[in-house]
Amino acid sequence: MATDCFFLSAEAKRYSHVVQLRGEGTGPSLVCFPGSGGNVHIFREMAAALPEGHPVYGIDLGWLCDQTKDFTIERLAALYTDVVKSLDKSGSYLLCGYSFGGLLAYELAARLVEEGHDVRAVLLLDAPNPSLLANLSPSETTQYRKRYLVDRLKRYRDHLLQGDVKAFASRGLAFIVSRASKPLLPLLKLAVRLTGTTLPTIIRSNDPGFLRAWNAYKPTTYPKNVVCFRVEDRGAEHQNDPSMGWSNCALGGVEVHVVPGGHVDMMAMPSVKAIADVAATYLRDNGTGRQRPAAARS
Repeated sequence: MATDCFFLSAEAKRYSHVVQLRGEGTGPSLVCFPGSGGNVHIFREMAAALPEGHPVYGIDLGWLCDQTKDFTIERLAALYTDVVKSLDKSGSYLLCGYSFGGLLAYELAARLVEEGHDVRAVLLLDAPNPSLLANLSPSETTQYRKRYLVDRLKRYRDHLLQGDVKAFASRGLAFIVSRASKPLLPLLKLAVRLTGTTLPTIIRSNDPGFLRAWNAYKPTTYPKNVVCFRVEDRGAEHQNDPSMGWSNCALGGVEVHVVPGGHVDMMAMPSVKAIADVAATYLRDNGTGRQRPAAARS
């Protein structure tokens, strides 16, 4: 498949996207894709908790915050397919993606399998399927949105009643930035280029380009299973489908693991240890699946 990267700037084409999070080893490697904003260093604690002898790589997506043209999951997967192949010559791949990065890991896994390569596993870290609502009936969609609204209002109320101003402000700021940054972003990016600074983390993490790519993505079916990690704090709207919509795509089933904490702190200790433990079983697995952990399946 040809690499469609016409949307990349000359600077981005020269940029080295691969960050080695763990050293060389003879065992299978793990390739990780970060969430919105592209900060690959969120995987450092997870990488440190993995067994020795397995290289761990992160794909830096931070350059996408500087793009002036829209990008898509499919274009990014086309760009990174050869990169992933170059990192592990064994032809057997283990991919991991956090939030937005989960969609990219899934799309890459589907492309690699279609090309005849072996994918040990694709690990989706709190990454709901964007087509979740499209696969629900009208009544199910109404119930999903109602649960979402009630749950979020209850969280805001609880933060105020408990006096947790920091949590309340954090959720509120993220909501405002995700809505308000779109009309202001071109001016902000221009100011950044003129001053030689970088966009604030809160803005990069809610970059509207990532949100557009997320909403536009329609996952194809995948012939194997996927491993889905969801946080305890994920929300009542996902009670009816623990796989967060991936059971509609993964023909081999969905292995679901619930991780303590919320969407952000799941990538830090102690929550991330649970993710590393599961990833380790797939790194060690010789293909029989006998070492894989028991988990809920959808």
